[in-house]
Amino acid sequence: MIKKHIIAVLAGVAAISAPSCDLDEKFYSEVTPDTFITSPESTYAVLCRPFTHWKWYIGADRWYLQELTTDEMVCPKRGSDWYNGGEYYRLHYHTWSPDDRFIVNTYDGTTGGISRALEAKADLQAVDYNAIGLDDKVKADHINQLNAITAYFYMRGLDYFGGMPIYYSVNDDLRGRSTARETFEHVETLLKEAIPTLTKKTTLGASEDGYIKQAAAAAMLAQLYFNAVAYIGEERFEECAKLCRDIIGGVYGTYDLDDTWYGPHSFDNNTSPEVIWTVPSENAKLEWNWYFKYFYHYSAYEYFGSETAGYNGFMLTPSLDPQGRYYNQWKLGNTYRKFHDKDLRKKPYRYLGNGQYEGMFLIGEQTNPNDPSKQCLGQKEYSGKVINLVDQVARFSEVGSKYNSVAELTSTMADGEENSGVRLVKSPQPDLDDIQLRWNPDCPVIRLTEIYYMLAECEMRAGQKGTAAALINQVRARNFENREDPDPVTADNLDEYRMLDEWMIEFLGEGRRRTDLIRWNKFTTDAWWDHTPLGDEEQARNLNLFPIPNSAISANNLIKQNPGYTGYNPQ
Repeated sequence: MIKKHIIAVLAGVAAISAPSCDLDEKFYSEVTPDTFITSPESTYAVLCRPFTHWKWYIGADRWYLQELTTDEMVCPKRGSDWYNGGEYYRLHYHTWSPDDRFIVNTYDGTTGGISRALEAKADLQAVDYNAIGLDDKVKADHINQLNAITAYFYMRGLDYFGGMPIYYSVNDDLRGRSTARETFEHVETLLKEAIPTLTKKTTLGASEDGYIKQAAAAAMLAQLYFNAVAYIGEERFEECAKLCRDIIGGVYGTYDLDDTWYGPHSFDNNTSPEVIWTVPSENAKLEWNWYFKYFYHYSAYEYFGSETAGYNGFMLTPSLDPQGRYYNQWKLGNTYRKFHDKDLRKKPYRYLGNGQYEGMFLIGEQTNPNDPSKQCLGQKEYSGKVINLVDQVARFSEVGSKYNSVAELTSTMADGEENSGVRLVKSPQPDLDDIQLRWNPDCPVIRLTEIYYMLAECEMRAGQKGTAAALINQVRARNFENREDPDPVTADNLDEYRMLDEWMIEFLGEGRRRTDLIRWNKFTTDAWWDHTPLGDEEQARNLNLFPIPNSAISANNLIKQNPGYTGYNPQ
């Protein structure tokens, strides 16, 4: 078992709990290693520990840091709601501190994932697999599942914080931070060791179950190389491109692009041919449901015709000013506007029955499209009125009282109302007739489209814009009627901003935007709605990493702070 003092530091100050799972989508309750590793099923339960943590880790605070700090999403103050001590302001304005809970939880969650993986690895390494009806090949697969998930957590730590303390064994004493390059190389080594021993998917559309297969580990290695400039200041795009071509070519398993835009996100998306790695989810068993309610209005259950109420918080960054004019002063943001009007995803969300649906957004008057008697009514500024969601942020309800006209309205993080903003429905919601489908969509963590887009960007950076455009257009076509794209990517229109737009509209809400902006040096240098870059070049560069929480430094005085934050000591 892992040393208790290591667990206390790695897992963080706060205890993190989540329902346990099995990677085969069999669902178990509690795992006690000393009594449980006596059968094939018990080995999977032990293997599950870091994956259960991973399920929690994929959402919540990590999503906030990846989305609400960017041009893609925002959580404005809505009257008396959502100020929360200014924590969402600090994300949007890039004024966070080492004590902000989203940062603390992310650091603790990252190191907690590493500690759980190391502990599970130590437990399973001590098991005689042959004695419990398994074999050494299965054991090697399990150990390398844990190597790969360890690499995943270290790569996320590298992305958020830079160099991390590297532990190789449950018996290691406390350590200080390694350099970013050392952390990078540790991730690279773990993945290269794991890939050859992992299973390979051989049947197109076979159900994904949370297991890390060869393609998932290879995709993680591609991600590492893809962002190497940000991580270690070194271009590794050629190595990324080679991995991407091999994944697309089937070297690491059998995958293909889905025929539809909604296939990778639908109620049965675990069988989408393009899904490479997903967080399993199933109604009333292991539900991946954390973030959906944060988008929806309090009365959204009327619009959906189901039980899906919301907290009325997150929204797409607005495209229109209070007077209804498009923002044209910056190239980033304007999220909803970036979708072409003929894009099938741009339709208002509507559940069609039998697991079928259309559209990806809530916008306009929130009357149930299947039953006009059901209306989403306001509870705050528009109490008793049908909510009309607008692609704007302003205090329209105060025109005639606080403001004389719309022309006087401001549009900032402080100016939201309950109807402000377009809302995302990336994961579909059924009505009450099909309520058993609710939360059945898995969370796609890696899908083949990402591999196409990584390869496209690598080709673009290599000067092959025509090849890059063709790769993107293979995906874009499915978003339009009869696959007729009115605005395809071309060698002439593909620049860094068009590439970032393509990443945005394809992966909207999938928790990656900050990383993409950093790779293009836009995260701390470009402006978007109510966001102006802070400081000089050095300050901007420092903000590409989050601070190490003070609680982590207090728990282990070998840990040093990142540059640009209080407590940093270059010595």
